[in-house]
Amino acid sequence: MVKIPQSQIDFFIPKAGDTSPKELQDFMSWNWFSLSKQKRTEPIEHKFGDVWIKITGDSKYGIATIYDNDLLLFVISSWMKTINSGGKIKPSFYFTGYDYFTFLGKDRFGGTGYKDLWRAMERLHHTFVKTNIRMGNTARHHSFNWLSDIKQIKDGDTHRGYSVTLPSWIYDSVLNKKLILTIDEEYFNIRGGLERWLYLFARKSAGWQTGGWAESLESIYKKSGSKGTFTEFKRSISKLLKRGNFLGYTIEPVKYHKQSGLHFQRDSELVKLTSANRKRRGAIKWRKDN
Repeated sequence: MVKIPQSQIDFFIPKAGDTSPKELQDFMSWNWFSLSKQKRTEPIEHKFGDVWIKITGDSKYGIATIYDNDLLLFVISSWMKTINSGGKIKPSFYFTGYDYFTFLGKDRFGGTGYKDLWRAMERLHHTFVKTNIRMGNTARHHSFNWLSDIKQIKDGDTHRGYSVTLPSWIYDSVLNKKLILTIDEEYFNIRGGLERWLYLFARKSAGWQTGGWAESLESIYKKSGSKGTFTEFKRSISKLLKRGNFLGYTIEPVKYHKQSGLHFQRDSELVKLTSANRKRRGAIKWRKDN
């Protein structure tokens, strides 16, 4: 299988201003956030083999949404920029609303934008995660809030910015440059929650690898943490498939015995060339005959 080095991967991916968007790979294999902007209090639970994840939110704030995750992306990306420039980072991160909205590519924002940002910070602060997934080099039972500390910084009546503190394992992952992938800057223009997560899933599972990635629709549904039924999920997928290219990836329906699935592949001439006449990669039950 032909693999493209990370340095080349970054070369092919558009940049968002001076800071290219980065995401932790663990956040891309399963969905950790509510896919809807409507308040969700129903827990999101994943269990695959011995690995389990449970995300809960309180009745007032609900679970943080995949749109709230933009703030975590902003912090992770800013940290990586600092490290790559030879600077040092700290667990607590200071920023202004202008910094954040510029990162998202928004050149116009008003009071509503700042209120929405603070609400997102509150949801991230009040969302509680329990898991035994690998944190760094070890697997262990672990619990955390997305933001352990949030502050608005004011000088009298003048708003000076915000301060947030992320979980130590996220900080350590960034500090050691582990498990970080660059994502397309157009990600922030994706409006649908499910569509956002599917892009992250494609970026992580298919990447730039030969053969792409195939997986059953039922498995992807479970990983999405979707609140809707499987029938509703399939209907949403059908609508997305009609669009064809998906932020640099193609998504096609595939069949394995009696199962329906999806095949993700980077829409690149190099990947297509190296994938010709090769078996598709995928979850174990898909590998033998696809």
